[in-house]
Amino acid sequence: MRLGKKIRYIILPIVMLVSIVVTSIYYGIYKNQIIENKIHSLNEYLKAAVTKTEYDLAYAQSYLQHKIDSKEASLIFTQNEKGVQLTAPYISQFLKQFVNQGANLNNTLNVVNDFSIYDAKQQLIVHINTQDPFSVPNLKSQTKFLLDEINNKPTKKVSQYYYFIDDTEQKLLNLIQVFSPYHLTSQQFYDANDDLYIVQAQVGVGLIRAAVDELINEHNGFIKSTAIIPSNNIVNELSIELLPFDSLINNYNATIKTELFEIIIELDDEYFSETLNLVLIKLLFLSFVLMGVSYFIVVKLIDNQIIFPVTKLAKSIKEVEASLTIELKPLKTEDEVSALNESYISLIKKINNLANNDPLTGLSNRRSFNNSLSTLFDIINDKKNSDYTALFFIDLDNFKYVNDTYGHEVGDLLLIIFSRRLKVMLKKESDHATYNEKIESIARLGGDEFVVLINGFPSLLEIEKLGEKVCALFHDSFDIGVNKFNIHASVGISYTINKIKDGETLLSQADSAMYLAKKLGKNNYKLFTPEIEDKINNELKIENQLIESLKNDQFVLVFMPAYTAQEKVLTGYEVLLRCPNLANTSVGPDIFIPIAEKTDLILMIDLWVTENAFIKLKELINKTGFKGFFAINVSSKSLRNDDFYVRLKALIKEYDIDVTQIELEITETCLMPDDYQAIESLKQLKSLGVSIAIDDFGTGYTSFNQLVNYPLDTLKIDRSFVQSLGDTAAGKKPTLDIIYELAKIYELEVIIEGIETKSDFEHVQKLPGVTVQGFYFTKPFQWEEVISLN
Repeated sequence: MRLGKKIRYIILPIVMLVSIVVTSIYYGIYKNQIIENKIHSLNEYLKAAVTKTEYDLAYAQSYLQHKIDSKEASLIFTQNEKGVQLTAPYISQFLKQFVNQGANLNNTLNVVNDFSIYDAKQQLIVHINTQDPFSVPNLKSQTKFLLDEINNKPTKKVSQYYYFIDDTEQKLLNLIQVFSPYHLTSQQFYDANDDLYIVQAQVGVGLIRAAVDELINEHNGFIKSTAIIPSNNIVNELSIELLPFDSLINNYNATIKTELFEIIIELDDEYFSETLNLVLIKLLFLSFVLMGVSYFIVVKLIDNQIIFPVTKLAKSIKEVEASLTIELKPLKTEDEVSALNESYISLIKKINNLANNDPLTGLSNRRSFNNSLSTLFDIINDKKNSDYTALFFIDLDNFKYVNDTYGHEVGDLLLIIFSRRLKVMLKKESDHATYNEKIESIARLGGDEFVVLINGFPSLLEIEKLGEKVCALFHDSFDIGVNKFNIHASVGISYTINKIKDGETLLSQADSAMYLAKKLGKNNYKLFTPEIEDKINNELKIENQLIESLKNDQFVLVFMPAYTAQEKVLTGYEVLLRCPNLANTSVGPDIFIPIAEKTDLILMIDLWVTENAFIKLKELINKTGFKGFFAINVSSKSLRNDDFYVRLKALIKEYDIDVTQIELEITETCLMPDDYQAIESLKQLKSLGVSIAIDDFGTGYTSFNQLVNYPLDTLKIDRSFVQSLGDTAAGKKPTLDIIYELAKIYELEVIIEGIETKSDFEHVQKLPGVTVQGFYFTKPFQWEEVISLN
């Protein structure tokens, strides 16, 4: 079967499958959006109805309290106490309060429909009905029940408010307010033996029923409700809870609950059928049209761009095979067919120079580079040379991660792509630069190490410019298949003007400069200087000392206590690492930890700290019954290392540690807004039951709305915000207080670091529920001090 026909058979099912998948995905998204929008609208409607009801109820309570506290009411209570029968003027004055208030409301709320005051002996004091002035007062059974309770149980505590729904008027709420005119202020609870009066009021709070009925009418039978209202029920609290519709789990039921009633609202899922069916029909029609057009366009493009050029190339290759005098010429196009043509042309060349070239990248290999280096220095040592000779040592950063994660095949492709970029850039530079045609060698030494040897630079400035251009090769990602690799490089540069006798020294110096570039954060270049060698040797010395200390178990833990700000009660310790061997040379954690973090050494140190902290915690618990926490700092490398989670889980089991006493502290700079790997790692660690704290908050770029992405328990505010308390302008709130309030909104525990003065402590004591650390209380404890103090 010819290639063109094969491709057509392949394309047709692919186009059909893609069309079906895209249509299904789009329909699913559109369907979910329609349902979510409607569910959101219904929930917002119900929330508004609940909010209005709560507001009306609160207003009714305030309204009744205002009437009871009025001057007119006091006259009524005074006359009643004297045993004087109430006369019409007193009642008229009291009634006028209701009439005036009702006029001010513009009929938005009938606050009180029926208002009666009874004394504890069930004697009517006053009765007002704002709807019917000739109505007869009616002592409701619930009110009578409450009065009987007051008379029969003088030691009973009586609440200020009671609520019930009248049997005959289930849509209206009755409110009972208990009060004593002899108390200056209203009480939440009264003793039954106080001189109490009872207000029985039927208030104009519609209890959401009207809103639900309106919702049912608007949806033409697709919404129905069921109300459950028990009879003769009376409660002293009334709260309204909304259990909304939930589109995520296709829950089309909502419930409104109070202590007096429950309304269940059901939305029929058939409500969406008509709209969704119409959408589906349109999508299917559009899908078939696009499928046909796409198939036609793809076939034409493949014929023009692939089939015809490949056929032509195959014909040319046969002609070359038939006659040795015919040679293939490079094609002008830049596509795969052209690349295939070029590959065929270069096949013989590769066979001839395989001994001197790297088989993967086509660059010179180490043997060829060494020959070029030796030959060059033989030449420049034989005659005076005023130009610079420069050697660029290029090492790809994080290449090992690509190899280990995606396999050697992907790693090899990455090396090939970089080699091509490097050669293209150097060719362009050599076409117009002052060192034209003086590139002595471009070589791959092995692995991910490359070198470029150039003779003829007029100045150091030109050397540095080329160093910048080498680094610029990594600004664009390396696309391999569906993956994008943001790989960078560390570049070391050495140079000479005929001042050294051999090329090995030049290579060694370039290697040292590259090592420093990598230590300083990678993705940059460094020129070799004697100071570079000194700095590298010093860091290597520190690194070797760390390795020796880890090997011989010579690290030491100290413990920084944490206290509650209000009571100064010890709540736990932050575990800190010290290296006595380095401390003797004034090298502290601020120096040796960053050096360890540049290598995998920090992974072993983190595990050493964790295991030894567990040992100390277990010992402290066994000896003293310690109930507090141990906070252990975890580096960014350990956070992203799955082995740390596995080892931590094993250590918890091995030492039988109560995970509620372990807190892992992650520096804020370890986290980025969209660092999904860090988020997943934190969730994995959190699954063990330990607490997670973000340390030094405020030193990075994490905003509070990003904290919700992370499974955090505690926020540690950086000491810089404590130190800046004195810089806060008068009348303005310190940044520390603002961070504290936001942390509490996010329900995070707060630890404030760096308390060093009395004024610092007095300020943070005003913040409820915070934990504090700092030299104001003590320096970190040695282990013996921890044992003795607990």
